[in-house]
Amino acid sequence: MLRVAIRGGGVAGSLLGALLRRGGHDVTLYDIKDHYIKPCGDIVPNVYSPLIPWEVEYEIKDFAFYLDGERVYDVSYRRTKWLTINKSNWINSMRREVRQVVGMSAPNPSDYDVMIDSRGPYSMDREVVYTTRALVRVDNFTPEAVLEFDTKLTGFYWIFPSSDNIVNIGAGFLEEKNSRELLLSYLKEKYSKYEILDLRGAPISIGKVRQKEGRIGEARGLVFPLSGEGIRPSAISAELAFRAIHTGKSLEEELDQGLRLIERRIWIQSIFLKIYRSSSRSSRKAIMRHFLKNDVLIDAFLEDKLDVQGMRESLEMVKSGGVSSGKI
Repeated sequence: MLRVAIRGGGVAGSLLGALLRRGGHDVTLYDIKDHYIKPCGDIVPNVYSPLIPWEVEYEIKDFAFYLDGERVYDVSYRRTKWLTINKSNWINSMRREVRQVVGMSAPNPSDYDVMIDSRGPYSMDREVVYTTRALVRVDNFTPEAVLEFDTKLTGFYWIFPSSDNIVNIGAGFLEEKNSRELLLSYLKEKYSKYEILDLRGAPISIGKVRQKEGRIGEARGLVFPLSGEGIRPSAISAELAFRAIHTGKSLEEELDQGLRLIERRIWIQSIFLKIYRSSSRSSRKAIMRHFLKNDVLIDAFLEDKLDVQGMRESLEMVKSGGVSSGKI
């Protein structure tokens, strides 16, 4: 039995803690709050299931893409492409399995055999985008996921179906820290009648971290910078860390090897993001119009597999007839 301290009780920290506890180890989780509340889109691509299952609230097959207010592309899939999960319930249920120390105190290294940093972006040693998310009850609920890009800024608005008549709607743009006001204005444009059930903001990593050693999840920089999706890579890193710790293997070797494909795709997305940020608005419009009219690129984007291997997989998906697109 090992004594393990985990700093940060988000996706990676809570999953690692619960897996280690179930594996017979003594786990202490350090977090500033006694329960998880960080908001996000609560969306994961339907290509992975964690060792401790999450609660699925909605299965998404239909997508709509907007560019500067114009609906430019629709796509529907025969199989479920994205899952809306209840991330908070999932994380909090795992946190209840371990001992928790709540507050600003840090673990004493001499008290533990292993210490893991999973504090998300809060070491603030990388660039972040400030997002705001609202859970909203609406009258004109539709089952499609909406992504809307505004070429004046770098980022997007989202509308994701969460459950019947409730949507997860949010905004995140690099040039604008006050995403709350942007979101509230966007909400008024989209819906005539609505009820805000919850409204929260949080930073999300989009830049390279200064240090990876001893870190998992978003603390390690495992967020796809174009989509902002970090749930799946964080969970995968936790499972890799569990296997390394539980079997006595090198943590860094297991993480480096197991995360190689994900980190390569994050790096490729960061290059795309850099090119987009440095482009003029007219160039951004041209780039996005080309991107949003391409079945293969859209499929790769939705599953965060924008590299040669992933594009081949997406091409096969399109060829097999698994995609029904309506280009507007």
